[in-house]
Amino acid sequence: MFLKKLTIILTVFMVFLGSAAEAKAGSVRSKELKIAEKCVSCHEKESPGIVNDWKSSQHARGRVTCYDCHKAEKTDIDVQQHEGALISVIVSPRDCSRCHSKEVREFNESHHSKATTFLSGKTPEGRIMDNVLGYEVQGKESAIVGCEKCHGSKIELGKNGTLTAETWPNQGIGRINPDGSAGSCTACHSRHKFSIAEARKPETCGTCHIGPDHPHIEIYMESKHGVIYANEKETWNWDIAGSNWDTQYYRAPTCATCHMSGIGNVESTHNVSSRLSWKLASPRSEPRKNWREKRETMQKVCRNCHSTNWVKGFYQQGDNAIKLYNEKFYDPIKALMDGLYLDGLLTEKKFDEELEFKFFEYWHHEGRRARAGVFMMGADYAQWHGFYELARNKLEIERLIKEKREGKH
Repeated sequence: MFLKKLTIILTVFMVFLGSAAEAKAGSVRSKELKIAEKCVSCHEKESPGIVNDWKSSQHARGRVTCYDCHKAEKTDIDVQQHEGALISVIVSPRDCSRCHSKEVREFNESHHSKATTFLSGKTPEGRIMDNVLGYEVQGKESAIVGCEKCHGSKIELGKNGTLTAETWPNQGIGRINPDGSAGSCTACHSRHKFSIAEARKPETCGTCHIGPDHPHIEIYMESKHGVIYANEKETWNWDIAGSNWDTQYYRAPTCATCHMSGIGNVESTHNVSSRLSWKLASPRSEPRKNWREKRETMQKVCRNCHSTNWVKGFYQQGDNAIKLYNEKFYDPIKALMDGLYLDGLLTEKKFDEELEFKFFEYWHHEGRRARAGVFMMGADYAQWHGFYELARNKLEIERLIKEKREGKH
């Protein structure tokens, strides 16, 4: 009898505690909603575009408010007092991970999250890319408005947690945020709508993947995939949930389809590097770590539309072209350039002589275009913007090297 009464008492007590916790949580939520209402009321006048975007977003439909994303703690390094609330201007991947933990974890494993390091000569990636052009040759100012807008930079803080003009605004994909996290989700899902449809369309990727050194958007648009997309995109359903968005809703892949989307028995991912078998952006192409596994995953994507024999032949043609680039074009010229440095005929300082610009563009422009064209079905970029330019410039570089050795430069 005693145990029965004790059980009843404990049950009532636990119910009471649960009710108290719910009441407290409800009170906190009520306070947060009032702050959010104040945000909307003010910004409808000050910056109506922001509010319009939010109102049309999935966040708004799911009752995710401005304050849910921007709220900060007193201990946060970039906390600011704003209209009676503690906020952070930057919503970082760490903030997004409160709801999107899988996506952020995958992003952190990707090359996108490391994009800022590619700009620094102090890192292995930076030394490989030789991207000191925007800093030492042209000047830091050009890098801020150029390189860092895509790659990102370390966001610095001024007084009272304000963001410095030298580092903000910046939506670079590898941005180092004040909280120490890397990345900018809004590089692909632009604020404050955070549209999944926007991130799926190739024009979004083309914001950065464009131009003489990595013209992926141009290559895609000249490919058969891009032609179908250009002709039919208005009829495709872009807003289907990620786990269900497959070939019944579109007829040709976009960048997101191949590199990120779930399709068939392949799961979606925010690690854009997870299906790539070759390092196509490096001076010399080498297989990536676990390249066989990554290739098989990408080929599973291809086989949703193409036969196994088609996919096998496509990859064999691509592998042969990469071998041609490595062995006929890159390796011989790299050996000649190394010889000049070894013999003291070129200084260790980067980009103080014409030959260094020529060699940089040789692999960084023509070489990348050729290799990207091969694996993205862009024949014109593989040949005329790629291997043809490599062949022509190889002769030019060899001539300049010969003249350098003969003391003519």
